[in-house]
Amino acid sequence: MLALPLAVAVWAFGAVAGKRERSNADQRLVHALNTAADRYQPAAKTAQATAIRVASNRRVQRAFAQNDRGAMRRLERTYAGEGVVLLPGAIPPLAALGRADVKVRGNLAGHVLVGPLDQRLVRRLTPRAGSTGDRVGFVVSSDRILTGAGAIPIPSWPESGRASDLSSYRVVAVRVPAHVPRAELVALEPRSEISAAATRARWLAGLVGLGVIAALLLIVYAVAPAIARSRLSRQQRDQAERVLAHLGDGVIVVDSDGVVRVWNRAAETIIGLRAADVVNRPAEEAIPGWATIVSFVPVANRPGEGDGTTTEETVPVDLAGRELWLSMVAVALDEDTVYAFRDATHERRLENLRSQFVATISHELRTPLASLHGAALTLREHDLPAQTQDDLLAMIAEQSNRLARLVEEILIAGQLDSGSLSVVADSFDPEGLVRDVVAAGRARAGTETTIDVTLPAVLPKVHGDEERTRQVLLNLVDNAIKYSPSGGRIDVTVASVGEWLRFSVRDEGLGIPLGEQERIFEKFYRLDPDQRRGIGGTGLGLYICRELVRSMGGRIWVESEPGLGTTASFELPAEPVTAAAKAS
Repeated sequence: MLALPLAVAVWAFGAVAGKRERSNADQRLVHALNTAADRYQPAAKTAQATAIRVASNRRVQRAFAQNDRGAMRRLERTYAGEGVVLLPGAIPPLAALGRADVKVRGNLAGHVLVGPLDQRLVRRLTPRAGSTGDRVGFVVSSDRILTGAGAIPIPSWPESGRASDLSSYRVVAVRVPAHVPRAELVALEPRSEISAAATRARWLAGLVGLGVIAALLLIVYAVAPAIARSRLSRQQRDQAERVLAHLGDGVIVVDSDGVVRVWNRAAETIIGLRAADVVNRPAEEAIPGWATIVSFVPVANRPGEGDGTTTEETVPVDLAGRELWLSMVAVALDEDTVYAFRDATHERRLENLRSQFVATISHELRTPLASLHGAALTLREHDLPAQTQDDLLAMIAEQSNRLARLVEEILIAGQLDSGSLSVVADSFDPEGLVRDVVAAGRARAGTETTIDVTLPAVLPKVHGDEERTRQVLLNLVDNAIKYSPSGGRIDVTVASVGEWLRFSVRDEGLGIPLGEQERIFEKFYRLDPDQRRGIGGTGLGLYICRELVRSMGGRIWVESEPGLGTTASFELPAEPVTAAAKAS
């Protein structure tokens, strides 16, 4: 019974793993491009200054004035270490880091180029070798990319600012100044490598999921609980998804006296402090929580070499009451220290949410699994009376249904997130549905709880999915029973409201605090997360209800007062009731 929905879930998880791997490839490309761009800018600035300086040299001007090609070649050898090229006369625009005009008696005599965009420059800008396989190159014409390994033909210019497919490569490009009408710095990676990595991730997720299915089936047949717990924990780890890292890194440079010397635009955006308010001030005074950052983030001597391997640390920063988590690395640069960081606040929240979800699912699985295992062992090892056997088999059936409902909730939540859940658009009679749900609720409720139903004389047909509507109403009735531990009356009411049919479930239970009434529809949110009142649940039920009602064109809400009970209502589109129907 559990194998089919779990197999579907495994397939969905494999697809998510494949998409995550492709997204990681885009992040690697953006990181490689940012690193190359950060190296390009100071190199271009230095090259431009060199070009201006060389163009102002009297020997250079004399060589151009006399059009002495031999003198020009000797001067090029003199400046060989700086990558200087002397070109006499008027030339078409050429791509280079720096360019300066040489004028003799007011007339243009030639040009000084510094740092042409060639393979040597590409190798200087390429990040150090690692495991990512990133490549960097230049595009100065629409038919090729120049990389450190050679030229790659392309059909057109790459699109600047975002990752895109170009021929057989995945490319991220950004325009750079190079003294030509258009030049772009690009990071690229073969699409075949990205597809291969995504396929490996998808198959890995599928294989792990199949192992989990086998473990759950063995649990049903009373296989050793230690193996089952191992398989289940693996399934829970696979269910937790990682959050994409934020693009763009903040950079801070602090000198040996602790004074901030560099504060880039990304740092302004992430932390919210202007460079004018931070630069040339002591870091401890200008940056909140700087003492914590310094104490937790180790400073590497050289990134990626020897004992100075860069270690990323996540540290909290309190900004005017707003908690911000920064994922940061630090590297020594001469007498200064460079700090690079990104905003990891959202990742931190999701990590907490994942931990909460894993803890919740673990707790929810433990009770039915223990019951199933104990009942199965008792039936196998003892000669019991018939009535006791029937009771144990009934408990096994009940706990199996509980496991099935738990897996169904997780499966539906995954389908809602991926947009693959199908909802039938049809008309149905709500009366039988409501009475069936109330009958099921009465069977679950204790003797101290009564469930009453109120229906109008004439009920219009509802536009929506009958089974999804049944699922929503069942969940609301189950919540009313669960959050009424002292019993009481539960009213299920159906009423026509204009072009809508309203379903309401009112209880006399614990109620919901005003500040929590909007949050109860969030995924994984529970009113009793520590189960101090013994009320379990995954925190997915009301989230699923909200999404199902929205998918059918309706709306859902709650009204509650702590200690006085709760009314949960949802509305779906309905056919108008004719006068003849009302009269009959």
